[in-house]
Amino acid sequence: MKVLVIGVGGLGAFFGAHLQKTNCDVNFLVREKNKKFITENGIKIVSDFGNFKINPVLVTKKELKQNYDVVLLTCKSYHLDEVISDLKPTQKNSIIIPLLNGQTHINKLEKAFKKDNVFGGVAHVSSNSTSPGVIQHVGKIKRLSFGNRFDSNIEFAKDFYEICRKADFQTILSDNINQDLWEKWIFIATIAGSTTLFQTSINNISKNPEGKKFIQDLWEECINISKENGFELTAESKNLHDDLLFKSDVPFKASMLVDMEKKLMTEHEHIFLEFIKLGKKKKLNTKLLEVCYLNMSIYQASLIS
Repeated sequence: MKVLVIGVGGLGAFFGAHLQKTNCDVNFLVREKNKKFITENGIKIVSDFGNFKINPVLVTKKELKQNYDVVLLTCKSYHLDEVISDLKPTQKNSIIIPLLNGQTHINKLEKAFKKDNVFGGVAHVSSNSTSPGVIQHVGKIKRLSFGNRFDSNIEFAKDFYEICRKADFQTILSDNINQDLWEKWIFIATIAGSTTLFQTSINNISKNPEGKKFIQDLWEECINISKENGFELTAESKNLHDDLLFKSDVPFKASMLVDMEKKLMTEHEHIFLEFIKLGKKKKLNTKLLEVCYLNMSIYQASLIS
């Protein structure tokens, strides 16, 4: 099975490198300006579970000619239109597994590719690019969940699951990936909103009683919007995220805060604004999400000025 990973950032490089380590046939789609450096220096994964390095097979969009069995979509939401344009001519029959947060990317992908070929995917891992080709993994969690959203490609999903099981990360073949997408969105909106607003890791915020209350209130705001849109947080997910948000000693930062610290664009519209729109449609409270969105909008404007 041939796998194309979009990019060599925190998510793509982490999962792609682990898959390649199992002798899976993996290619990475990269920008022309990055190809030479990554080719010469490789991809290095730094983790408490052990460090390792791979020499990846890289392709640019000009070199993208063959159809891959699986496309692991790990780009930022603001690059999605460009990536779709790059992939459409050659990947018409590929299974697309997006690891973006939120929901709106699914609609875009369904319009560009065969609807049945667009799976849902959720990544639970704190991995960030600390320098070109170097990925730092923090914490104990490294999990990839995916699943078909319709009653099709069932055997294909099972085959890819068996490939992923050989890699050194937890793999879940979900039977309700839409529920998983909502649960991840709740978590990421809460942790991104909190850490970007207070400019520190989630464990530092939760140590402060008022900080902990802010996290709790924002979390419940997101949970309520999800519930009113037909997806109630499961007890298992609530317990897991409760541990990560309030009981962890790991200095976990949302990737949005990491991007802020690097003076990069962020996915605040994809994460916060879409949540706010859904909440307002149901006439629900979105005040804290609006504060988080305003904070990031001001930051984003400062990059242009």
